[in-house]
Amino acid sequence: MKLLHTSDWHLGCRMKRRSRDSEFDAVLAEIAEIARQTQPDLIVHSGDLFDRYAPSAGDILRAVRALDALRSTAPVVVIGGNHDSPHWFDVLDYFYRTTAGPGGQAITFVHTAADGSGGGQVIDTATRDNTQRIRLAALPFIHPNRFMHLFPGLGTTHGAYAQGLRGLQEDLVAQLREGYSPQRDVLVFAAHLYISGALLSHSERRLDVNEAYATAPDDLPSVAYCALGHIHKPQALSSSRATARYAGSPLQIDFGECDDIKSVVVVEADPQRPTRITTRPLQAGRRLKKFEGTLEELASRAAEFSDTFLKVTITSQTLIPQLAQKVATAVPDAVVVEIHEDCAETRVTPLDSSDLPETEPELTDSFRAYLAERGTLGRVADDVLAAFTSLLHHPDSDEPPPCPAELLLQEALENPWMPSHTGLETA
Repeated sequence: MKLLHTSDWHLGCRMKRRSRDSEFDAVLAEIAEIARQTQPDLIVHSGDLFDRYAPSAGDILRAVRALDALRSTAPVVVIGGNHDSPHWFDVLDYFYRTTAGPGGQAITFVHTAADGSGGGQVIDTATRDNTQRIRLAALPFIHPNRFMHLFPGLGTTHGAYAQGLRGLQEDLVAQLREGYSPQRDVLVFAAHLYISGALLSHSERRLDVNEAYATAPDDLPSVAYCALGHIHKPQALSSSRATARYAGSPLQIDFGECDDIKSVVVVEADPQRPTRITTRPLQAGRRLKKFEGTLEELASRAAEFSDTFLKVTITSQTLIPQLAQKVATAVPDAVVVEIHEDCAETRVTPLDSSDLPETEPELTDSFRAYLAERGTLGRVADDVLAAFTSLLHHPDSDEPPPCPAELLLQEALENPWMPSHTGLETA
């Protein structure tokens, strides 16, 4: 059995408002050519066909053309990801079922319906020579805010979600093993989910790669191959029960993927024999690169950044006027999408423990210094400080702090002036 695994196309994804349509056209043509060269028995797309829930007409047309090119080689299964709309999957499914010509290969769309119903499917596909059967359990992305429809009575905790997902997976695997022939069948599990410990590219939607909703690697079913989607960095996963891989996205989507070599996965497996994995690198699409250094260093390395999307951090001693224009001049053949300046004269250095005084000043001393700074001096400062000190030391007292003017009046009333024949004098 031979299987081609691709994933996370994210058609419609842009780079800082810049279209990547021509890059998608090139990389999808490359994937179709790899399919023609390798002649797989089945092609699996493990989710996130589109980047947005409401794809544009152009993105839908691009998906139709690409899937048509793939099904000219082998049957195709597309699993719904967290970015994919179940409604659009229904439209595409109807289109392909009604337009399939005689002898044409099937395209199957598996998704969780918008009302929460559904949640997986087992698909049987015969190999080209009809000597083996591929049994595929397809599990689409189950959104946490809909899982109560699928798992009633489990509650709303993170643990309940993980428990429900395990139960759904176990039901699918049980279906997978019904009528299973160890001499003929090759079992495959395909899913769009986050496996704990997977290395993120940081272009994933953060809410959907939360550890609270993660599946443990050893919770994957014991099958010949697990075709996983959701994480954009291509990688193998360590599981005691299965050979598992994220195929990753075909284009570098974010600057966290600068070092990623994008690829598709070719899987070869026979009943009761070890699975063999080969990755086929993808060359199409602009590469993403980062640079940090001086403007002069950037210009000297201009050739290195030709035909790339570039994120630039310029280090300098003083602010550089018209920096964006100078960066563009330094690397004329790059598409500069982000510019930052790390300038010494404007750099803010955070304090550490060594910058703090050994002992903190008394609060009353700090307040006295504050009054002096604000220009409150002499007797007035003494009176305000006395009231502050009283409040500081008796915060729960029902008595108001002493008022200097009130004290003077009280003293005058206790020592009144009396009239005399010689004038006014005190008693």
